[in-house]
Amino acid sequence: MNVADFILRVRYDYNDIDADRVEDPLILDYLNEAQTELYALNPRAFVKSVVAKLDESDLQQPCCCDILYSVDAVTDAHGNFKAETKEENSEASGAFGKKNCKRKKSDSRAYSRVKDSANQFIVKPPVSPNETVYLRLTCAVKPEPFDENSEIDDRHYAALLDYVLYRLFSAETESATSQQKAAMYFKQFQGNVMLKEQIRRQAVLHQPVNSNGGKR
Repeated sequence: MNVADFILRVRYDYNDIDADRVEDPLILDYLNEAQTELYALNPRAFVKSVVAKLDESDLQQPCCCDILYSVDAVTDAHGNFKAETKEENSEASGAFGKKNCKRKKSDSRAYSRVKDSANQFIVKPPVSPNETVYLRLTCAVKPEPFDENSEIDDRHYAALLDYVLYRLFSAETESATSQQKAAMYFKQFQGNVMLKEQIRRQAVLHQPVNSNGGKR
């Protein structure tokens, strides 16, 4: 669905088909606000696999990755697999980079996360000036703001709609009915976001959940 269709749906639910109460730019502003809130509550809803070119250093902070979840593989520029990666922690040296070991030539890289950083990590061995190294990463990527020509991901449609309707009805402060509707839509927005994240976690654990969010 595109933004124009989304705005029509908002107007239908808000009983403003003739655009007498609100203008399109305000709905678009609320839509972008909704997306920002959705990312803040559940960044995993915006997870992508990205290919990042590494800097000539051991410390890496890819600009295409806002929250790093995993370093998956060494690849070429197109994401094709070349070698494995191995995660280390600060207390384990692992098989990569030991000073007293003669390491065979390999494209493999070890990495360790930087404490208290969302997207920084250290690679071993460091990238030298004569190297070009790409890694495939799993990251949460902050979404670009919507404009009039944007497409809306179907996975986020219901939550975004609930949030926009919440904002519209909450502005009608003199109407008790509108305030009740605003509270309902905001509760639906939060519930939708949290349930999807719980379903994702349960899927990882291979544990089904019922429609109320609990375990079967």
